[in-house]
Amino acid sequence: MKLFLARSLIRMLSWLPLRLCHALALPLGWLLDRLPLRKQAVIDTHLALAFPELDALARRRLRRAHWVEMARLALEMGAVWHWSERRLLRHIVAVEGWEHVAEASARGQGFLLVGAHLGNWEILSLYVSLRLPMTCLYKAPANARVDALLTDSRQRFGGRLVASGSPAMRELLKALRAGGGIGLLADQQPKQGEGVFAPLFGVPALTMTLVNRLARRTGCAVLLASTRRLSGGRGWTIRFEPAGDRIADEDPATANSILHRWLEARIREAPAQYLWSYKRFSIRPPDASPLYPR
Repeated sequence: MKLFLARSLIRMLSWLPLRLCHALALPLGWLLDRLPLRKQAVIDTHLALAFPELDALARRRLRRAHWVEMARLALEMGAVWHWSERRLLRHIVAVEGWEHVAEASARGQGFLLVGAHLGNWEILSLYVSLRLPMTCLYKAPANARVDALLTDSRQRFGGRLVASGSPAMRELLKALRAGGGIGLLADQQPKQGEGVFAPLFGVPALTMTLVNRLARRTGCAVLLASTRRLSGGRGWTIRFEPAGDRIADEDPATANSILHRWLEARIREAPAQYLWSYKRFSIRPPDASPLYPR
């Protein structure tokens, strides 16, 4: 029943203009900011680490703006799940750097798109899959019915999803060898022992080595991809940038430092649109104390 109601609500959201969805997110975000949620302390911790130059009042305003953007992200699910290709493309008002993707695809060696939880990352994968064969790595939810709904929406323009886990590497390599693209979000914390620490906003962050391993093993082009939500319900912009040769450095920590410098720069352009509620630093170096309140 809950799943049916959620699907119905998302369908109804798809009927609304994006401008109205974004306007509705304003009071919703303000309400979320006032609720005594555990996530508030996590967000406050992250904003203090990332923006020490801001005073307490400025960070408080940024937290409220963040909740508004997260409400907008949620209300955009109607667009992600149900909008037609034509309607979706009409709201992607600018795409920067697509020539890098086209050039990488033309080489026939496959390419790797590295994204982050910034703007609306779902829009990014839909856009690319409209143009090129695309396989994306994702974390499958435990509920099989929810998983089916998510995969249907994310694959509706021809893209393909591969659940993270032991068979994933084989599927990603297969897609690259076929000359296609693969995509993943590199700001998700891996399990203990499955990554290396690299500084993010000056804090050691356990980061996956998959991007570096794929780049070294296959020689594929690595592109950094980001989205940004525009004000006034106008839509989104997308940017593609070459990661450079050092992303395949023999030292994974060096490669991840490059990723993090890029991520920091993009976050600073639209700080409210990053997913600050995610406990990115929950796994700490052996000699470091916990960052989050218990």
